[in-house]
Amino acid sequence: MKEIPRISELRLLRQPTAPDICLYRKLFTRRISIYLTAIFLRSGMSANGVSILKGFIACSGALLFAVGRPFFFLTGAFLLQLSFVLDACDGEVARFTGTSTTAGGEYLDKLGDAASRGLFYGAWGWGVFRLTGDVRALAAGTVMAGLWLVIRFCSLETLLESFWNHIGSPAEQGEEESLNRLFVRNSDGNRIEYLLSMLFHPWMNMAALAALLSFYPSFFSLLFWGYFFLWIVNSFRKIRSGFVTSNFQRPKI
Repeated sequence: MKEIPRISELRLLRQPTAPDICLYRKLFTRRISIYLTAIFLRSGMSANGVSILKGFIACSGALLFAVGRPFFFLTGAFLLQLSFVLDACDGEVARFTGTSTTAGGEYLDKLGDAASRGLFYGAWGWGVFRLTGDVRALAAGTVMAGLWLVIRFCSLETLLESFWNHIGSPAEQGEEESLNRLFVRNSDGNRIEYLLSMLFHPWMNMAALAALLSFYPSFFSLLFWGYFFLWIVNSFRKIRSGFVTSNFQRPKI
């Protein structure tokens, strides 16, 4: 087993050196995650093990919002915040142990992220229904839970199919534009997404705000419907953006 260095050395060695556009992750989660990473390394837990633990905690936290009581909302929000810290830990463990060269860990990581986010949207709708009796929230939560996955999946499948048609050749301009919109790394043509990624990310912060407002049902409901409205507007914008950027000429098979 490799010797585990001190926290200061471990931070310099195994935390990403590339600029992180997410200020919340840079200023908060990365400062905490390295301590948990040291514990995982000393216990011998693998990076995939941390990813599975993170996904389990995130899904559990999301489901607690379906209970419809402030205490459960707060507990769920805490678990979601903890899962976001663990989201940094799995990468740090992988880099230290030299197991970050394969995509299996990334797949587990994304699986937990997608499952917990979908569950949260649906559970949040249930929570609003249980707290206020508004049955419309059930439908709204279900729409958010399913539609965001469908939009993302269709965009990615379109790109993957296009890349498959010219394996070994560089990505074309239209493909690169689509990738840049899916994975925001700079503000070029993605100013809104870049700003949101920098200031608001992760979505768990919305869960924390919702949990705090759950002691005031009217404000809790208002936040849900306000978010739902903005989410619908943004989803249509992303669908439209997908059609525009995916209008590239695909090579003949």
